[in-house]
Amino acid sequence: MGTYRPLFSITVEHAYFSGNNCKLLEFIPIASCTALLRNAGLLFKSSESGVAVYFDHDNIDILRLYAADNLTLTFKVFAKDPNFLRYTAPGAPPDQAILFFDNRTVTQDGTGKQLLHGGATVAEDSWADMAAEPLASILDRKDLFVKPVFIVQMNISADAQGLCSDQVDAAARKFFIRFGANQTFWNYYVLGELSKRAIYIADLDNAVQFKSIGNVTLPGQREALVLQSSVAIPMQEHSRHRLQLRESGNMGDKVLIKRLPNASIDQTFSEMINGKMENVSEIFVN
Repeated sequence: MGTYRPLFSITVEHAYFSGNNCKLLEFIPIASCTALLRNAGLLFKSSESGVAVYFDHDNIDILRLYAADNLTLTFKVFAKDPNFLRYTAPGAPPDQAILFFDNRTVTQDGTGKQLLHGGATVAEDSWADMAAEPLASILDRKDLFVKPVFIVQMNISADAQGLCSDQVDAAARKFFIRFGANQTFWNYYVLGELSKRAIYIADLDNAVQFKSIGNVTLPGQREALVLQSSVAIPMQEHSRHRLQLRESGNMGDKVLIKRLPNASIDQTFSEMINGKMENVSEIFVN
């Protein structure tokens, strides 16, 4: 066995997770990719946040022969978390679309990282039609029932600037996919006697304001006062917002609840706000 060196790596970053390190992804090479990896003498290693492919430098001529004949490595990527698309921007794709990335479109960010999409984060322009090429040839019947969250394709060329070249430095072999976090408006439903008092929500960090949007009747004829964030708040794996429920009074304000619960990904719905369909997280306070 010769000396294995990195051919390329793909790292997925995500603003939802602490440290921006995406979690719970599974990279699976399609059948033709598995055969190419074996025949070209490549090693494939994956993690929860990416994939890396290595080549045997002593047998680089074999790799270059395959690269001269349009060497394309394709991976289906699945999320182990069923909520992945709920907290991931740009959200769930249309029914007949999947996010698609390849290294023919590379954008450098301000730090020089190579992004496999056009903007600073993944956007709607990365959706691709499942019925059109190249997805039509990549996907099979079972993918219609359990769709990958995205497809990534790497094209390995044998030219002087290609990944088979000895002149390509380490940074040029590293590629990134960067997801932003979805955002939601936070709706606190304050029930019982508290809903009849002069209450408000204070953010100890002065980052978010809340406003009363009136009373609603919940199932069971329960009355609730709704306090809504003035802006949509990015979803986070471990939310760090420090919110208190307070009451205004003639003798000064009083803290009723020192630390309100933060929004949960499990209580997120769609609702019309200011004439536009938005994500809303519901939190109930008794």
